[in-house]
Amino acid sequence: MSAYKQKGFSVVELMVALLLGLFLVSGVTGMYISSKQTYRMTDNLSRLQESLRFSLEFISRDIRMAGYLPCRFPPTFTNAITNGNSTWFLDFFNYGIRGYEGGVSTFPSEINSDVVPNTDAIAVLKGGLYSTSVDFNNDVTNTVALQNPFPTTEFGLGEIAIICDPRQASMFQISGRNSAAGTLNYTSSPTTIAPDNAITNIGSYGDDAQITPYKPVIYFIAPSTQNPAINSLKKRFFQARLIAGVETAEMWEEELLEGVESMQILYGLDVDNDQIADRFEAANDIAASEWPNVITVRLGLLMATGEEVTSQIDTNSYNVAGTIISAPTTPADRRLRYVVNTTINLRNRVQ
Repeated sequence: MSAYKQKGFSVVELMVALLLGLFLVSGVTGMYISSKQTYRMTDNLSRLQESLRFSLEFISRDIRMAGYLPCRFPPTFTNAITNGNSTWFLDFFNYGIRGYEGGVSTFPSEINSDVVPNTDAIAVLKGGLYSTSVDFNNDVTNTVALQNPFPTTEFGLGEIAIICDPRQASMFQISGRNSAAGTLNYTSSPTTIAPDNAITNIGSYGDDAQITPYKPVIYFIAPSTQNPAINSLKKRFFQARLIAGVETAEMWEEELLEGVESMQILYGLDVDNDQIADRFEAANDIAASEWPNVITVRLGLLMATGEEVTSQIDTNSYNVAGTIISAPTTPADRRLRYVVNTTINLRNRVQ
């Protein structure tokens, strides 16, 4: 009887091979999962830093321009617009900048229902970057004649303009315009524009005057339009836009960046005119008469990644411009958070 010659693998050899293969697959899978987690963390951190840079750029640029006019701030002001001195975004001559303290202040009606509780808002009132020279104005025909034609993108119908010289400044709503001829009208025209001009006598201006579009804006935190589960930095601003062929001037809203969970603000007041902030106060602690003394803004932003990327639930507390904010607990999450605090000087109040 011939001896049987064994071929193939034994059960033991197969089990050893399977075990080695399992170790190999587990190692590769672990490396893949770790690499994917690292990528998600790095990607979300990069997005967080990018959002942070953009947030600061958006807000800081406008805050620095608060109270801007192409002329030196003159001693006499005329606000020709209906309820101009009692409407938050029109009261430029008394404020230039004003804040709203979360949980305390009464916010403007345009944003009141949207603002995330216990977050602050800041309104910046300023002239636009574009300005041009005036030839003269005529209160009889309610016309401002400019020295040159102006771009069709500027001085839209219903927009607000400020004309100024070293002695005076006036704010009015544009009721008509001719960019090629370089003329603007400021008649009372309630069927065409709102809130409309209450008066049509803005004073006398000559060729030493400048005129600029008025660009009020308010920044605030509200739930994201696309993803209401997270907060976003938003702004509202007054501007003329072409809607269905009709030029419409009103308050518009834009969502700037997702992932801005909270904004906290303190205001630096110069009480002795030495151009140094003597104290920092929350908006609700500043009297109406003190807002012209604000020369600097201490701004804090709490940012969060769009995805939950950390291995542990965030139980940290964050110092946002002096306000301690705890990570959310209902529900708790694993988002990565980052705080930035910065101080911004108002260029038109600090020489």
